[in-house]
Amino acid sequence: MPGTDLIQPPNRRRAVIDISLLVLVNLLWAAQFPAYRALSAQMGPVTTSAWVFLVASVALLPFLIWERRANRGKVQKRGKLTLRDVVGFAMIGVLGLMPASALLAAGTERSTASNASLIYLTLPILTALLASVLLKERMTSRLWVSLVISLVGVLVLSQKDLSTQSVTNIGSLFGNSLILLACACSTFYNVYSKGLLERFSPLEVLVYGYLIALAISPPLLAWSGEPVQWATIQGYTTGTWVWLIILSFLSWGIAMVLWMFLLERMDVSKASVSIYLLPFLGVAVSALTLHEAITRSTIIGGAITLAGTALVTSTSSSGKV
Repeated sequence: MPGTDLIQPPNRRRAVIDISLLVLVNLLWAAQFPAYRALSAQMGPVTTSAWVFLVASVALLPFLIWERRANRGKVQKRGKLTLRDVVGFAMIGVLGLMPASALLAAGTERSTASNASLIYLTLPILTALLASVLLKERMTSRLWVSLVISLVGVLVLSQKDLSTQSVTNIGSLFGNSLILLACACSTFYNVYSKGLLERFSPLEVLVYGYLIALAISPPLLAWSGEPVQWATIQGYTTGTWVWLIILSFLSWGIAMVLWMFLLERMDVSKASVSIYLLPFLGVAVSALTLHEAITRSTIIGGAITLAGTALVTSTSSSGKV
């Protein structure tokens, strides 16, 4: 058709840009797994999380200020924060963000970053399960099967630990369990945030949740026996600061902003497919940076977990969930 050649190149360029950004976002997210593993050598899980939310909040505040200025009329029309809003942000910060980060840090310390990236494939399954409870979304038999398949995948990842009685391997199995609990906390954050998104922008929900998580860090640090002292901070190596910046500024900061930008340009269903890149990129990044071995159980367990996730995703796309 006349003029088709003039229309396709810009569309192709936009598609290439979107795909490239999706890969970048998942690569930045994948970096969190080896980052948590590396940081656990010098700081505890609560300390790591406190630093993450501090740096991420500072990184995202300029974007939030710009957004609020651009949408000043909508912000004024919405009015001030209500008590219900404050409770909502407290819920996602206290029960979602902080434990999700701290448990992931503790889990990767005892297990491996590769296992963590693969176990996170259960996130869509757990999200659908919790949504059926909190949001009254329908839970089908296929969804239950998907959940069981994904949990089998997690057990396969831990099969070496289950087959031996050594303290080290039992600790790794415990680490995998903590990672799975971190997924559950992330699930709570995703589901509970849905109500807040009716009144607030995604960036507002993100930053306000981070600030709540940061606010509860001091008492948690005291309770966990991880007080942050100046002498301790001076002892951080250059590698520690590099991993901390990667984790907070890139994985929890820039990656989230890019993700929101892409959701405005693309259908959510199309963008969400890219999340399947996350576990495999996580395994690759962990192998390159931490020299973690890619074992047969890692491949088989990851494939089983991916199969369970693909099953529930295909169900969702058909409108049956």
